[in-house]
Amino acid sequence: MSTILITGAAGFLGSWFASYFINQNTGHDLWQVDIAPKPNSLPMDAQDLGVWLEDFDVDCDLVFHFAAPVGGRQKIEGDPLFNADSLRLDSLLFRWAVKHAKTVVYPSSSAVYGTQLQGRNATSLHEGFFSPQNPTWLAPDEMYGFTKLVGEMLAWKSAAYGLNTLCLRPFSGYGEGQSFEYPVPSIARRALHLEDPLTVWGPGTQSRDFIHVADIVDLTMARLAEGIEGYQTLNLGSGHATPFNDIARICAEIMGYEPAIENLVDKPKGVDRRFSDTGRQHRYGEPKVHLREGLTRVIDFIRAQEAESAEADPGQGPDSTRP
Repeated sequence: MSTILITGAAGFLGSWFASYFINQNTGHDLWQVDIAPKPNSLPMDAQDLGVWLEDFDVDCDLVFHFAAPVGGRQKIEGDPLFNADSLRLDSLLFRWAVKHAKTVVYPSSSAVYGTQLQGRNATSLHEGFFSPQNPTWLAPDEMYGFTKLVGEMLAWKSAAYGLNTLCLRPFSGYGEGQSFEYPVPSIARRALHLEDPLTVWGPGTQSRDFIHVADIVDLTMARLAEGIEGYQTLNLGSGHATPFNDIARICAEIMGYEPAIENLVDKPKGVDRRFSDTGRQHRYGEPKVHLREGLTRVIDFIRAQEAESAEADPGQGPDSTRP
């Protein structure tokens, strides 16, 4: 029986991976920890990771390290030092893991790639465009990208202690249960409420490579099945760049209306264009959730959440202070 630890188990990625193992029902010894478990969530320990690891003297076959501060583009650009806690959590985890774990899955980010590669004439980003083994890497995307870069450095250095680490580089992951600090659920919620104009941050022409969280889980597990030796990386994306204005239009189409798109050009927009080279990923499978289907799932999830909230507290209407 394998022993598995998921840190940040109440978060977006953590809860999806926890559900995967519980639904598999293969007898894993599953440990979960998060500083702030969600109400009615899966059983887990509620404690700061550093404090919890001090007493967790258990050897694990597989560790998913998802504990990290949550924040979208406004947090990344407007409050860059919030990422400092990611460095603390990553350092604590890797120090513990070299003594107690066989394999770690570390969620890095496509933000580690140099922003010089992500202009209007951007090319697909291959895993080889960033490696901690090559000291000539380009400046990553904001402090957030730098913290993920440092996390990968920790993973690479930990290989000398015998630790195996798969560094995932998701591009724009989205799906049911994601925080409204991120653009896809925020745009989807505005479309659900038939807002017109439908607002999009930045010029809306900035584009990203969107991948549904269910595909992130499936492709990660397929990669793990092959085995991890030392420091390994894997992009997770569709290989296509979609403008944010198109995300808004698709959400509106799903809801059956045609709003004007209003671009809030004073809001953060990030890099112009970012999309994945999926050659390595193709060895382990293809994303199955197409963008329109994924956005439909997000809208349906938000609708169900709001209906449940209204039933529980009929006096509370929809939140009007949305991002």
